[in-house]
Amino acid sequence: MLDSPPLELVLAVAAGGLAVVAILIMSEVLEHRRRRRRIAAASGERAGQARGGAIPDRDKSADQRMLELMRQATRSVSIIKDRQLQEARILLVSAGYRGDDALVIYSFLKMVAPLAALTGAALYIYGLSPIGHGPIVDLGAVMAASLVGSMLPDLLLRNMRDKRLAAIKKELPDTLDMLVICAQAGLAADSAIKRVVAETSRRNSILSEELSYTALELSLMPERRIAMDHLAERVPLPSVQALVNTLTQAEKYGTPLSRALKVLAQEQRGERMLRAEEKAGRLPAVMTVPMMIFILPALFIVLIGPAALDIMDNFIGMDR
Repeated sequence: MLDSPPLELVLAVAAGGLAVVAILIMSEVLEHRRRRRRIAAASGERAGQARGGAIPDRDKSADQRMLELMRQATRSVSIIKDRQLQEARILLVSAGYRGDDALVIYSFLKMVAPLAALTGAALYIYGLSPIGHGPIVDLGAVMAASLVGSMLPDLLLRNMRDKRLAAIKKELPDTLDMLVICAQAGLAADSAIKRVVAETSRRNSILSEELSYTALELSLMPERRIAMDHLAERVPLPSVQALVNTLTQAEKYGTPLSRALKVLAQEQRGERMLRAEEKAGRLPAVMTVPMMIFILPALFIVLIGPAALDIMDNFIGMDR
């Protein structure tokens, strides 16, 4: 009787941590692939990357076998429908993960995470009985854990997407200034984008990576508008959509590109200044609760403490 709870606890922790381990492994695989693609792009192999060139044989090791197992598992059990598949592909692209492998890994995690959470919660709750309020409550806790496990891949992916978009939004005003300089120097839109990519790729910029794909698509697509629409789809930000509209209208109507980009850059810098002022304006309201909890009690103790001690000494003296 005394030896069974530790064994059940070990099983519960192992099964409950399966989803986290799988997510960490897949994140490492995706990061390894992204790093290899960046190295290939820096060495001038972007054309092969755009065609989805095959990975060298020396890299086809455990990660490739794991990906093949995931493909077979997701092919046999399809849990994502066509419309959801398109939404997941857009979400993965906006988070920086491109290609069919990313979609396979996402589908596999969506399939494994709820099962792992369900198994871990069932072993923990029914094995150790930490709740102890009846079978209905235990069943509800197990189902809630399975629901959280099914939502975990989406939450992690949306968190990575939001961080990536925030970094792009922070880099956009400086990039627009560089585009303005290139346009004022007489460069066309695609030449200006290539020049900006060449200058910003040295500091491993996320926006530079997106613009490099756009520059590559501008040279390959039959219509320039398609490449611009792909940029707006990969980076779903209003500021990037405004940049796409500006470049499209400048090409369609023949308006001066430098003037339009200059106005857009001023708007973006003004918007960034307004966001900074808004954060500064919210600071007193945000600091009110920590001040009441941490600062005012210590201040009251310093100010009122000596007087309270004197009063207590006087009362004690009167009693004597």
